[in-house]
Amino acid sequence: LTPLPASAEEIGECRFDRDSLTFAGTPLEQATCLLRTVQAGGMVDAIPATLPPALATRIGQPFDLPRAAVAAALKRAGLTALAEKMDAPLSRGNDNAADAPLARYLVIHDTSTPYLADAPFPADIDTGDAVNDLSRFAGENAVAHVVINRRGEVLVGHDLSVPWRATKLESKVIGLPAKGLFLHIENIQPRRASPDGKPGNDIIAPVPGLTNAQYRTLALLYIGASARGGTWLIPAFHAAIDEGLADAHDDPQNFDLLRFAEMLDQALASVKPVP
Repeated sequence: LTPLPASAEEIGECRFDRDSLTFAGTPLEQATCLLRTVQAGGMVDAIPATLPPALATRIGQPFDLPRAAVAAALKRAGLTALAEKMDAPLSRGNDNAADAPLARYLVIHDTSTPYLADAPFPADIDTGDAVNDLSRFAGENAVAHVVINRRGEVLVGHDLSVPWRATKLESKVIGLPAKGLFLHIENIQPRRASPDGKPGNDIIAPVPGLTNAQYRTLALLYIGASARGGTWLIPAFHAAIDEGLADAHDDPQNFDLLRFAEMLDQALASVKPVP
């Protein structure tokens, strides 16, 4: 596949505009494009996503909960490193240029690792250290801002104030102006090879794709990032962002928007007023 701009200024199926540095439409319209189901092998559904009320009533709206209450909820959930950064700004575009817009998009990835080749998914896929070891993602070149394992634990690769790129749209097409507009969240999800695919493929993902613990932590991260930005961010799937670009990725697989919305409602209920 080669990039096919919708026009001289717009790129991809969700029509990212080089000038406005946004996808086409209102925040809700953008989300229905960016959250379309990702099929095995990376094909993205043509039908816009149906957003559950927990998302549809919030995306693009001002964030109106106190940061201190959000920080307390993060700390109670064990996300202390993120709670302690609640007063820090989000990254800005153009590599944190002062006049650039704040981050707008929370990009949901899966790691597609560990790669198991022809071996079955282990019985302890959701709890065992072999799958859930976060240390393999650590370092100054961590692949994402945050990595969530299947136990719901996190590794902070880069604070949300640090501009970081993890899609081809950012790094290969738009370049520096996009650096800082996207926040990247990886979710550990092992993969297996399909006997019907090319040698070395990683087409088969577990079902369910993410655990309830991952959805719960992802929901809290979404709340925390939106609190820091002052507006509910636009969630997006990696595959939908890079749709139509060469070597586009196929993640996240088997993502359940309804389950994520349920966990978002539960997480919001945990944000209590601070005396």
